[in-house]
Amino acid sequence: MIRKFNIFLVLISVSTLALFSMKAILWTLLQWGAKFALPLALILISIYGGSFYLVKQIEVIKLPKSVLIWIWAIGFIEIIIMGGLYHLTPQFFPSILGEFFFN
Repeated sequence: MIRKFNIFLVLISVSTLALFSMKAILWTLLQWGAKFALPLALILISIYGGSFYLVKQIEVIKLPKSVLIWIWAIGFIEIIIMGGLYHLTPQFFPSILGEFFFN
C-alpha cells in the first residue's frame, strides 16, 4: 500500500513539474521571445532529468529504477501530447488546460 502511494505521489509530482515547466517556457516565450525561452527550456529540462536522480537517491521512497523510468517517460509523453495538441491541433487542446497556461 505504501509503495502504491509512493508511486502515485512521485507520478503526481513529476506531472506537476512537467506542466509548470511547460507553462513557464510558454509564458517566457510569449513575454520575452525565444532568446530567453530556449535557455529556460534547457535549464528546466536539466531540472526534470536531475529530479530523476534525486528521487532515486531518496531512501524513503525506494522505488525500482524501472518504475521511475516509466514515471518520467509518462511525464515526458504528457509534455509531448500537450505541446502537440497546442501546436498542431489547437482546436483539440482542452479548454481547462488553455485557461491554466494562459491565465
